[in-house]
Amino acid sequence: MWMFVSGLVIFFVVHFITATPSVRNKLAKITGENAWKALVALGSLSAVVLICFGWKFAPNTVLFAPSALAIRLAPMLVSTALVLFVIGGGNLRGHIRRNLHHPMLVGTILWSGTHLLANGGLRETMLFGSFLVFSVYALCSLLIAGKRATFVPAWKWDAIGLAIGLFVAIGIMHSHKWLFGVAVS
Repeated sequence: MWMFVSGLVIFFVVHFITATPSVRNKLAKITGENAWKALVALGSLSAVVLICFGWKFAPNTVLFAPSALAIRLAPMLVSTALVLFVIGGGNLRGHIRRNLHHPMLVGTILWSGTHLLANGGLRETMLFGSFLVFSVYALCSLLIAGKRATFVPAWKWDAIGLAIGLFVAIGIMHSHKWLFGVAVS
């Protein structure tokens, strides 16, 4: 359990700092922009390794009954989340990104909230609950700081994001059992 919890703590400390512009800017100024990005990448990668290895050893105590509605809606909600990941991560300058400003965070809220409600175990609650809390904080923090998308949008970027996101979603749904041990129904 200690590896799993340590990974979550490291991952979210790094990301809470990154999502808090005043703190992030101070640290980037001290270390230099490239060194800061390297530290964030190294910290994130280390954390993901700890989370993945720790997952297997963390007890999976049942905390609550999974929501039947969340399970039923998961394919649609998570597919939407993956489209938003692609649009945000790919910095696609379409209408979706222009209106949501931070589509990757909105997608993470959908993904983590759906998975949180569709599972009832301790591990899942810790993992998806952490992502949900972080994503809500980060989105609010960035919007309060005035970090909004400002560009002239084009529909072609929405179409590209939708096509790639749905392709990824179909691939993940078909391989979910192999990747994560749980089949998508």
